[in-house]
Amino acid sequence: MVIRVEARRGRLIIHVLNKWRFAWNVEPRYWRNPLIAAILWICLPLLILLMPRGLPIGPTTLLSALFLANVVSISAIAHAFQTIGTGRLNFGPNFFVVVGGYVAALLNKNYGLGPALTFLAAFGITALVGLALSPLTIISRGLYFTLITMILPFIMHELVYWRVDIFGAETGIPGITRLIAVESITDYYIICFYISLAIALTLLFIVDKIFRSRWGFMLGVINEDEDVAASFGIETKKIKVTIFTLTSGVMGISGWLIAHYYGSFAGTLWLDPWLLIFILLSSVIGGKSAIYGSVLGAYFVVLARDMLRPFIGGLALLGLYAVLLAALYLLPEGLWGLYRKPRYREYVPRIYVRRKL
Repeated sequence: MVIRVEARRGRLIIHVLNKWRFAWNVEPRYWRNPLIAAILWICLPLLILLMPRGLPIGPTTLLSALFLANVVSISAIAHAFQTIGTGRLNFGPNFFVVVGGYVAALLNKNYGLGPALTFLAAFGITALVGLALSPLTIISRGLYFTLITMILPFIMHELVYWRVDIFGAETGIPGITRLIAVESITDYYIICFYISLAIALTLLFIVDKIFRSRWGFMLGVINEDEDVAASFGIETKKIKVTIFTLTSGVMGISGWLIAHYYGSFAGTLWLDPWLLIFILLSSVIGGKSAIYGSVLGAYFVVLARDMLRPFIGGLALLGLYAVLLAALYLLPEGLWGLYRKPRYREYVPRIYVRRKL
């Protein structure tokens, strides 16, 4: 039998070719709240359009902020997954974002490739860069790995200025094909939001399924103590290289979105520390133990900055950092901890960085 369905208490087990098994929980407590959250997430642009006029921050600004929040969410989810799967804290996620952005921009500008092809190229080439750097997860750990990855954006920054004829430095690469061709700027923002939302939801679904499988348990063991994981026969080196490679490619997708959304790409802007801080703090503010928290953290960070801007102008970033410091102090378990605290507990891999050097 090709497909066989087995009914058990509270779930259905689907057997495919007697080789693969998939479980679907039919009890509402497993899918009700995620479904409600996904519906609210999808309806966000519509809620913004219904806002009354005359507010300090306009609907188009908010729609643009929602797109940036999705972009940060994608990188934050990938970064949290990478941290758990490798036991290493990467301080250079914006490096991979910029690599993906430049791949999309250069292939579109010089070779006329459309957004669909540059999407595949941005993911593939950025993943290859991640593969070349993945041995760092084996030969270095703790502070050494953090310092090495922190240098990557500075190397890219110097390369951009050295080959200004290719990368354009502050001017960047203009004339990139937009994600979608529409006349209305509001329609453009909404469509781009849903494109980035589809990518974020797909990534969220995949990572969630991995964490709930035996692979998620192995990643959790590696993150807690890779020496213990190796003693149990877990191939830690292969897993760390694979996770680092794939998550680097996912961060490159954020760069692809940025390049085609704005129609130009200047890597020097995205190599600035603010993007690194946004990605790192999205996981911390959201919650240390859940990928869903990365989404909450990204929206909190991006929207807080844009909502502060009408009131304090150029000091919005400084005000944001003050708000984030207060949130770190008042919410030790992050925003997701407010949801998880009164509910049942279940094991999920946690972001944990060993202090060994």
